[in-house]
Amino acid sequence: MKKAPLKLVPIISEVFARLNVDIVGPLPESDNRNKYLLTAICLSSKYPDAIPLADVKSTSVIDALIQVFSRLGFLRELQMDLGTNFTSELTETFLEKFGIKAVHSSVHRPQSNAVERFHRTIKRLLRVLCYESGENWERTLPFALLTLRTVTHESTGFSPAELVHGRNLRTPETLLFEKWAELGEEENPVTEYVFTLINRLKKCQDLAIENMEKARDKRKKWYDRGAVERKFKPGDMVLVMATIKPNKLAVSWMGPGTVISQISETNYLVSLPNRREKSQIFHINLLKPYHKRAEIVNVLLSEPVGPEPNDVDLEIVYPNANPDIYDFDEIVREGILKEKCTPEELGELEKVLNRHRKLFSNDPGRTDLIEHNIVLISDQPIRIRPYRTSARQTEILKQEIKRMLDLGVIEVGKSDFSSPLILVEAPGRDPRPCVDYRKLNSVTRAEYFPLPNIEERVEAVASAKYITVIDLTKGYWQIPLSPQAQRYAAFSTPFGSYRPLTMPFGLLNAPYCFSKFMATLLQGCEQYCVPYLDDIAIFSNTWQDHMEHIDEILGKIARAKLKIKPVKCKFAQDCVKYLGHMVEGGCRSPAEAKIQAVLDFPTPRSKTEIRKILGMIVYYSRYIENYATLVEPLTRALKGKTRKETIEWTEEMEKALENVKGKLTQNPVLFAPDFKREFIVQTDASDLGVGVILTQRINGEEHPILYLSRKFSGPEKRYSATERECAAIIFAIKKLRYYLDGQKFKIETDHNPLVWLKTNAGNNPRLMRWALALQLFNYTIVHRPGKEIAHVDCLSRL
Repeated sequence: MKKAPLKLVPIISEVFARLNVDIVGPLPESDNRNKYLLTAICLSSKYPDAIPLADVKSTSVIDALIQVFSRLGFLRELQMDLGTNFTSELTETFLEKFGIKAVHSSVHRPQSNAVERFHRTIKRLLRVLCYESGENWERTLPFALLTLRTVTHESTGFSPAELVHGRNLRTPETLLFEKWAELGEEENPVTEYVFTLINRLKKCQDLAIENMEKARDKRKKWYDRGAVERKFKPGDMVLVMATIKPNKLAVSWMGPGTVISQISETNYLVSLPNRREKSQIFHINLLKPYHKRAEIVNVLLSEPVGPEPNDVDLEIVYPNANPDIYDFDEIVREGILKEKCTPEELGELEKVLNRHRKLFSNDPGRTDLIEHNIVLISDQPIRIRPYRTSARQTEILKQEIKRMLDLGVIEVGKSDFSSPLILVEAPGRDPRPCVDYRKLNSVTRAEYFPLPNIEERVEAVASAKYITVIDLTKGYWQIPLSPQAQRYAAFSTPFGSYRPLTMPFGLLNAPYCFSKFMATLLQGCEQYCVPYLDDIAIFSNTWQDHMEHIDEILGKIARAKLKIKPVKCKFAQDCVKYLGHMVEGGCRSPAEAKIQAVLDFPTPRSKTEIRKILGMIVYYSRYIENYATLVEPLTRALKGKTRKETIEWTEEMEKALENVKGKLTQNPVLFAPDFKREFIVQTDASDLGVGVILTQRINGEEHPILYLSRKFSGPEKRYSATERECAAIIFAIKKLRYYLDGQKFKIETDHNPLVWLKTNAGNNPRLMRWALALQLFNYTIVHRPGKEIAHVDCLSRL
């Protein structure tokens, strides 16, 4: 529930015109048998006072107030809470006799009484003083009050004593200073002293009011950051948040009640049924609207009606066909193999696939080589009730459960663990069931197995002449669960409980388990086969090798009792889509569907949407020259600690986004690295950042392998020109280490002094450190005029 904005209260300029009082306790009983304190604070000067009490009866409270009035004089207003000792007839009569107006705070709204904050301060001081001088807090109370009266208050900028007496009181610190300084007494005439005191009080009062106004505005600014303007009208139904006695920290919502009238901008008179007091005043932050549930009315017709038609269950019809689907003609037609292969080659491919025709199926298999197990760090069972779903969603879930039962991936069963099944519905996609395992994952012992590097996989596949892509049928469902994991991974629906027999999606360690299984299954085939979860790529440079490689990999899959989905498989292709990239003939480029998703993304209006679009684009940052500087206006919008989610979309940000989209629509192409050829690292630096291009020369032409760029930090922008150019080289070597390690390569730069970096860096400590770091590599630095590597220069500039 959002709080209402803070309402500004007027600044009290007259000292002791209004006093806030309250009672704190019970405290440990003092030597005088006192257990309570009546605390008071002046709203204008912040002057505090406290009177010990043996009890909180009205008579004791009045005696304490008389002591306060004897020091401060009779007030105009006295603010108190709604305690019975402050609202009794005796107290009201006493205040009325002395012309003091009683003001009461809102119910359960201690923030409206400034003395409440004073309680915490006085308690902390008494605790420290009692620790030093014993448990009798009443004996240390005068010292605590002296301290509070002589310390500068944050709101006023003066100590309470200065605003009341015109000067600060002599404290132990003052006495010590006077003894050291041996100050003499100053003799001033009485009249001069009085005029000086009056002027000083007037000046201090004006400054204090100014400081309090600034402090008040500052508090409102911070308080209103998450506030929302709310109002109620007479007759509105509301719920009231109230404390449950005797525990003040326990709260609950009572009601519903009815708003009778609005007392002030923030207080409402509310009528609550079944309460001793028929109506009470509540602050708006203790109220929230009550929404009455729609009533269901049943109507009984007395007219005779015909027989009810038979109920027809909603049923999703699945094709009743053989799940083992293998059609070589379909594979040839989908892969356009007749245009790419000779009849002899098609015959060889058909012979290989016929030997493994039982692998092709729309139903998942089940391996016997591995079982997924779940180990918990807590023995406390996880039980979450199923979420409520609509009638339409329930029917879809029933059909999906029936399908999974038919496939044998789940079974009906009970468990002391239970996670809810939900239906995930995304635009443009069929709804799919998914188990919410977040609670289970939070107590699961994490296992780790490194997921393959996508960039490395794409480069390896792109360098081949023949490529085959295989996709497993429901890959996770082909790995069985251990009995213990079945117990932990059980899930519930509004119509029953089930236990998964195979590894479901959503488990914490599922990706690592599957990746480890595939790496073990295809061990020894790394030179021509790379898996990424359930996507397997086979790549070769000759047709004969490719047939042998396909035969071997399909044989391993068959022995593991896995199944592959023929619709998503592509055999013996020269161009395929793999992990979001189009790879062919030693080149790679972004997939058109992914680029279209970036182009269709609406204009971002919040930080979340900027992060989404950047997350889509950064996957293809290797294809984009000047990426870091192009998106700089977008990344700059994400900076700052402000919690404000919405952003102002500027023309600069629009231009940056359009430039990036334009780069992607130009069909950028990168070449696969050839580790038998020499690598060339081209670097350049500007005032903004660095740009790097990794290339290779083939038949006299430069073939880009990838682009790199980054912005300079604040200290790096203050580097000299030579240091910035050398920083670009260091950045390039760090990022490209897996290409350059053990290779002889060339560094091309337009900064001629770097050519002598190996022999002439001794005069600059920073260059010396970088030169020593580069000694591990076999490189040669070559100067190349800037006009010949202008494309690198663009990477470092806007």
